[in-house]
Amino acid sequence: MYSWTNIYKQKISIEVVRVLLINHENLKNEIINLISKGDNDRVEFRRHSGGPNLLGKIISSFANASGGKLILGVNNKGKINGCNKKYVMETFNKAKEKLIPCPIVSIEFIEINKKVLAIISIEKTEKIISSSLGVFKRVNNSEEIMVTEEIKSKQLNAVTKDEIKDTVGEMAQQISQLTITLEETIQRYRSQNKISRKIIEWIACGIIGIILSIIINL
Repeated sequence: MYSWTNIYKQKISIEVVRVLLINHENLKNEIINLISKGDNDRVEFRRHSGGPNLLGKIISSFANASGGKLILGVNNKGKINGCNKKYVMETFNKAKEKLIPCPIVSIEFIEINKKVLAIISIEKTEKIISSSLGVFKRVNNSEEIMVTEEIKSKQLNAVTKDEIKDTVGEMAQQISQLTITLEETIQRYRSQNKISRKIIEWIACGIIGIILSIIINL
């Protein structure tokens, strides 16, 4: 026998489920619409997440620009391939750990045509967000290295003490150069074995990490 309280609670539960279903359907329609339009400065489609370093680089590039969405499980031609939810979640969590500082970023999964897609939403930040591969920004439909003046200008917005401005400027230049060097090194070692690339990447990332840690703690 149902009491009025139970009936009331049940109605609330049904209403919550209805709202969730509507929101889910709206999100599906939004993603389908985005897929039809392809990559741009606010949206990127990737078949795979790649490793934590690459995913972190992409997330940081959106945060350093205007924010946006990264949709995994769709290739660059708009074909829905789906993704492995468990692997994507693991990679996503590891990628966040490599961001200094970590921006406001969220992930959700939806199913379209019986394929699971991951939608990573990234908010724009005022501070520089650095990844383990350096400092990047989203331009059109790709990631570009942020130049020294951009890094310096953005970082100085969060700095008020005159005595550390010169230090920040010098470090910004170092970070920019290290980013360029890292990109060139990775390109050079693409044709060689993975171990060589990993060693170079770890060394370069370590140097960048040390400099960025100094900046963040000033």
